[in-house]
Amino acid sequence: MKPQVVQLARQLITFPSVSSASNVPISEYVASLLEGGGFKVERVAYLDAAGVEKLCIVAKLGEGKGGLALTGHSDVVPAPPAGWSADPFQAQVREGRLYGRGACDMKGPVAAALCAALRFRASQLKAPLFFLCTADEEVRARGAREVVRSSRLFREACSGYGLICEPTRMQVIHAHKGSLHMEVRSKGRAAHTSTLKGVNANIRMIPFLAEMKKIYELVLRSKRYSNDEFSPPQSEWSIGINDYNPATNITPIRSVCTIRYRPMPGVDSAGLIRRTRELARQHGLECQVHWVGEPLYTPPDSPLVQTALALTGTRVSRTVPYGTDGTAYAVRMKNLVVLGPGDIAQAHTVDEWVEIDQLHRAEELYTRFIDHVCVQNLP
Repeated sequence: MKPQVVQLARQLITFPSVSSASNVPISEYVASLLEGGGFKVERVAYLDAAGVEKLCIVAKLGEGKGGLALTGHSDVVPAPPAGWSADPFQAQVREGRLYGRGACDMKGPVAAALCAALRFRASQLKAPLFFLCTADEEVRARGAREVVRSSRLFREACSGYGLICEPTRMQVIHAHKGSLHMEVRSKGRAAHTSTLKGVNANIRMIPFLAEMKKIYELVLRSKRYSNDEFSPPQSEWSIGINDYNPATNITPIRSVCTIRYRPMPGVDSAGLIRRTRELARQHGLECQVHWVGEPLYTPPDSPLVQTALALTGTRVSRTVPYGTDGTAYAVRMKNLVVLGPGDIAQAHTVDEWVEIDQLHRAEELYTRFIDHVCVQNLP
């Protein structure tokens, strides 16, 4: 018996799969549904930075390469109970809405995509159907990066279309910003501040921060670091600073500058990285690039975007300033759009919710998409 979208979404919400915990139970549940529907399932397992077991699911129905991939993630942000009207991991249905952590981001959308995928059998398909459900999307798309690195089935899907089923209120999103995370460290020597024998790590960091201020001003002012397809058309060179000093009478022995940036399509973020590394070297500082995520961009006149517009009955695709697992997938998969039920404004909020009507609309849309690409084998 095929699952119903609201009941499945409620079931997925009951798994407390916050990014700091293991997502293996929910991933195995999703895998069991897919295997029961005739999909071949590949499990991509890894340990996160804290040594916690994580599991991504990549599944395939049908034969060949390309086709259509529906993608989502199983992890959610934390849900401290303060302010919630009910247990965030016990979904509630009220006044046409489904409430619970992940209802919008993105267990509701995953349920809609799963229900659509499970309507089909391999014998119906002329092109393959893929289903991806990752861990750690909320942690710099770590799970998607593991999939790109090691999944055989993902390599088979790369030449086809990808639908990232994140909440967009069913609007077609053809582009979003990427992500960049760097860290620069200064080292000092501890001493009581009265002795003048310490080396203050912050003093060594200050000249470098002055250079970072110049980059901050550059990316907000210069046309070559803007993209008018986005609102806002710039991204901030976001600078953080912390010395973690336990007491003010101890000379700070470390100073850490964090840099975050959301590069847009067409922006030379590699040049900014090189400049930052060289400035750190000049000032005797350590520089580490933790993560570079590609911006997603599929041309609005591409067959995928035009098909998505036709199937949704809309005329214009859009861009968004936030990111998705597409920051990892875009390295290999060039035909991607973001398209899903719910409003991103509800993601990560207390009493997170998604409209039930949106879940039903998404299931039907994904069903039509599968029929168009995989059954009819149309562009």
